[in-house]
Amino acid sequence: MQVPGGSAVLGYVYYTGLYGPMSYHVDGFWIDTFEVTNTQYSDFVAQTGHASAAFHDDEEFNIADQPVTGVLWDDAVAFCSWAGKRLPTEIEWEKAARGTQGQIYPWGAEADFSLAHLEGTVPVSVNSFGADISPYGVRGMAGNVSEWVSDTREVRAGMCHDTHEIPRNIPQEMRDILAELKAANGGKLPELCVSPDEVDHSIPAEPCAFIKGNSWNGRPHMTVASNRMWDYTNSYAEFVGFRCAKNN
Repeated sequence: MQVPGGSAVLGYVYYTGLYGPMSYHVDGFWIDTFEVTNTQYSDFVAQTGHASAAFHDDEEFNIADQPVTGVLWDDAVAFCSWAGKRLPTEIEWEKAARGTQGQIYPWGAEADFSLAHLEGTVPVSVNSFGADISPYGVRGMAGNVSEWVSDTREVRAGMCHDTHEIPRNIPQEMRDILAELKAANGGKLPELCVSPDEVDHSIPAEPCAFIKGNSWNGRPHMTVASNRMWDYTNSYAEFVGFRCAKNN
């Protein structure tokens, strides 16, 4: 699906994700309508000799039209490159999921978790849950499997996100949200809103990458499109897949 260039309201007030809600400029791009399936990934493996997905021989996870899981970040990068594409950035992924007005879920503001595949024991077909659809027609961004994006960082002291305070030009909307959160938290900002301490860069680092979108294995609060997760780039999970993007 094509996502036109321009500004979009993205992020949330937590330092563990893209900071906002505020306007970001995003260049136009294309993004896959669906997550990459087992069939597509198997074709890639057959044509390139790349290693199979970790669950390729598990009958619960290797159904043809399920999203592929059990892939490392490098595997996702390799597949997208083979397909003439790339992984989307976090900002691109979030705009594709939220549109330009910063809606909370791909389908809008309503916290109706029945609209996405957010429970069970395995992924379902990428064609399932037709209401889990973004303003641009992108499917499955709230549930089914979470998705690798291209943004990488380094893990130090258990943190894979910006490890220092970044100067913020805080708009009024953000100030209002922070005031509400502070009032609801006994007069203190929640920990996720407080700028992190500086990390000792003498600590050995390991590469990590961001993950977006909830899954059948997640918790309800993770369904908001601004939510960010992460994992080590050399790790895989049965609830993490990916989709590809490309420049206009």
